[in-house]
Formats: sequence, C-alpha cells, structure tokens
Amino acid sequence: MPIELRRKMDINATDTNLPRIQEGFQGQRSCILPPNKQKLSAAHPFCKKLYITDLGYYPQAAFHNRLRENGANQHILIYCTRGEGWYRINKQRFPVKPNQYFILPKSVPHEYGADIQNPWSIYWVHFSGEESDYFVKYLQGKQSKGPMSTSPSPARVLLFEEMLHHLELMNHTDNIVLANSSLYAFLASFKRVQFKAPDTEKNPVQEIIELMKNNLDRNFTLEELARHVHMSPSRLSALFREKTHYSPISLLTSLKIQKAGQLIKETNQNIKSIARSMGYADPYHFSRVFKNIMGVSPKTFRLKG
Repeated sequence: MPIELRRKMDINATDTNLPRIQEGFQGQRSCILPPNKQKLSAAHPFCKKLYITDLGYYPQAAFHNRLRENGANQHILIYCTRGEGWYRINKQRFPVKPNQYFILPKSVPHEYGADIQNPWSIYWVHFSGEESDYFVKYLQGKQSKGPMSTSPSPARVLLFEEMLHHLELMNHTDNIVLANSSLYAFLASFKRVQFKAPDTEKNPVQEIIELMKNNLDRNFTLEELARHVHMSPSRLSALFREKTHYSPISLLTSLKIQKAGQLIKETNQNIKSIARSMGYADPYHFSRVFKNIMGVSPKTFRLKG
C-alpha cells in the first residue's frame, strides 16, 4: 500500500468498516491437506506424533484479519518476519513485531491481523498429533502471555520450503512423511537456530516445478517442459519419476488441484471460475480430476472447510 494512501487513512485495526481479508495476498503460498491426507498423517506411525494440516506464507498481508470464534481444530504457530501485526486471545490483545512468533492453542477462540500502517509478512503452520501439546509447551516455555522473540534463520525458511514442496506432492505418502519429519526441525528452530543450510542449487526438476507453480493456468505438454530445460522428453520423464515418483504431467495436475483446493476453501470464487483459472475449460472434467486426487468433489471439499 502506498505511504501516501496510508497517511490519508485515519484508521486503526479495530475499525469495523475496514476490509477483513483472510487470504489472497500477492505472492502468497500455502498448502491445505484434504481430510483423507490428514487422516493418513494421524494414523501413520511416522507422522501421528506430530503432523501438518495447513501451512503457508503471506507477504505484506495488508488488511489480513482472521477471526475464529470457536478456535481451530489444530494448534497454530504464526511467525512474523517483517512489518507488524497483532492477535487477541483470552480477551487480551498483543502487538507482534518482526522476529516474533506466537502460538494459538487448539479450540481457543482467537483473532489476529496485520497492522494497518505496516502490514506483516508471516509464515504460519497448523499442526496436530499426539505430541503437539508438548511442542506448544516447549515453544512457549515459561512465557504464558504475549509473543516470543526468535533470531532470524535462513535455515528455518529452507525448512518451510522443504515442507511446502513435499506437501504439494502429497499424493505420494513418502512426501507427506518427509514434510512432517521436517516439521520437528522447523518448530525446534524457534529455539535452536544453528543449522547447516542444505544445498539449494537448481536442477532441472526444481526448475520445471517452479515453472509449473508459476503457470498453473497453462496445460503444458511433456515436449514443452523438456524443451524448457533442454532435455529429451524421455529423459525428463525418467528424471521426474526418480526424484518425485510422478510423471511431469501428473505432477502438474496435482499442483493444479492443490491450488484449486486452496481457492475453494479460502475464497468465495465459484468452482467453475476456479476450474477455468487452473486451465480446465470443462468444469465436469475438473470435478472428476479433483475427486480422484482429493478424495471428495469440489463442492463437498468446500462444505467440509
């Protein structure tokens, strides 16, 4: 938001006439696991102790505001990297500054939002599991009220990227297990910040995945993707299966449906327009593909949200 406009807006965060935006911020990234994948995590021996249900990143989230009168079904950790915000819990309101995080325990009514003049950029994760209560206590320590401070950590951001990447490939159980394994380190990083950063060198698979994520409205052919990284279609397909357990086109479909699920759950767009934005001219075909991947129809997915 331009500074001049902010100055003209003689408003504060409690003004009920302000927009209240839950999601839809430029550059945002998020992943929401459908109910069947959450059940898989809750039952899997490697995941049931601690697992992710939702996570995301909202940059410069102007007018961000979320109210849950009955709380959430999971614990929520929100980490502010830039800007400012606030949250309200147990009838108390707390300001949030850069390099601070806070936890909203499950089933506790709460509200949070971005500062009007200097909106925050936040990473957030909803988590559950048999040991999730322990991690809430571990991260809060003796501090029972107010946000907690932490040191900036590039490794923490890399761990977030790792979790998001694997959850976007959620049709394969191994990816869900890997994402949830990284959650332990991600949460612990708010107290322990000395990590060795993993190798982030680009490779053809990463390059194609980024191309897909940035162009979910397009229906690439295998040949087009292969030309982009100067490889033969057969070589690219083999490399994809080795690294992701998907074919390139299957992965593209999965990413499209994951993004569509996010839009269905977090916006009021009609399903036909969402299908079109993901490159599906036929909404009935979109519904069939969505149900095949997510386990329920788009309409049912929205109702269960």
